[in-house]
Amino acid sequence: MMAQLEAPQAQQAAPQASQGAPQAQPAGAPSRQVPPEPVPDPAVECGHLGDVPLRVEAVLGRINMNMRAVASLEEGSLLTLQRAAGDNVDLWVAGVKLASGEIVVLENTVCVRITDLLSGE
Repeated sequence: MMAQLEAPQAQQAAPQASQGAPQAQPAGAPSRQVPPEPVPDPAVECGHLGDVPLRVEAVLGRINMNMRAVASLEEGSLLTLQRAAGDNVDLWVAGVKLASGEIVVLENTVCVRITDLLSGE
């Protein structure tokens, strides 16, 4: 008896599903297609943060010195680092590695030319 009750319901639902034609929408009804959300421009999104100061560091090198050598430092002392023009260096912004670059000397000033910006991954 239960099979007889279920069969008519399945038969009634089948014609609606098998029609395959889209149902008409009432006049003035909004379209079902949703436009993609616009991708925000980072310059506009963060424009209000443009004047926030950030610490930018390019570590040219580190050396170990004993206490006697540190105590003997005076104006004009030279610390020899193991880096030269053309060597690679990491660029850190607010404690986060942002880029890699090349040490260059421009008009007697040590600079870093950015060679590789890291992605946000």
